[in-house]
Amino acid sequence: MATFSRPMASSNARRALIPEDSPSFCIKIVTDNDLRDGKELPEMAVKIYRNCMEDSIFLKVPNCETLWPIEVKKSAHGGRMWLHKGWQEFANFYSLEQGYLVFVSYKGEHSHFQGRIFHWNDVEIEYPIRGSGGTDGIPKRKRTSAHGGMPNAYLKAARAISNSSRSLGNEHQNVLSTANSFKSDKPFIMIKMTAYYLRREMFISASFATKHLCRAGASCDLSLQTPDMRTWIAELIVYETTELRVYAKIKGACWKAFKEENHLEEGDVCVLELIEECKFRVSIFRARVKINELSEAGRPR
Repeated sequence: MATFSRPMASSNARRALIPEDSPSFCIKIVTDNDLRDGKELPEMAVKIYRNCMEDSIFLKVPNCETLWPIEVKKSAHGGRMWLHKGWQEFANFYSLEQGYLVFVSYKGEHSHFQGRIFHWNDVEIEYPIRGSGGTDGIPKRKRTSAHGGMPNAYLKAARAISNSSRSLGNEHQNVLSTANSFKSDKPFIMIKMTAYYLRREMFISASFATKHLCRAGASCDLSLQTPDMRTWIAELIVYETTELRVYAKIKGACWKAFKEENHLEEGDVCVLELIEECKFRVSIFRARVKINELSEAGRPR
């Protein structure tokens, strides 16, 4: 049996009561237009939550120290709602693609929601770091004047590690900015390396794969060529589970060899430029932060 939130006073008194265990809703990325400002919310989500959304919602996702404010537009009678300013920035930051799903649940606080993001293959993404910009990357509420009795040498090491983590997040964003400057008159896609991609196979845009490589439900061999003309032949498989659930992945022993021989690391960005039929020229943009060296610098001697 649902338990109901206590009504908020004054300005929020008009809000309808929302059960604390209200159902989550799903935002589906079906076309490229869904990645731009103006993504419409599901009809049932509007019916349930429209009275607890003001002009913006505040979305919290894992590995994120700050909330994402996303402007909400409503139709004249409030029967339809769209995610406007802030949605495209959110989609770009988390590299949303066709086939992704964003599950959203109400947090029991006005306009505050929790979000979780899933790949085409129904596996949750590995979330990039989005910090708060706090001093030394340490939340202020955890800092005390006495530093909790921590010796200065150990405090220095802790700060070095914290700074290195923040630098890692910054470097990943910097390399994305550099990769975004890539230009070509040929079709290309950008893939940021995640821990999953480095361990297993790599997912690519299903819309790109079916448009340029092979049809849904089929497979083909891909040639991956680096600027020094070394070449690897990997397998591409395009899966079709339903009309709206299509995903593609590059896998096989040669993909594993490509990762290892090119020393790919988490955060690196690969630009796959289609130069011939089923043949990619791969440009690699590096993102490296030597966390071990930074922590060594702050270690007490």
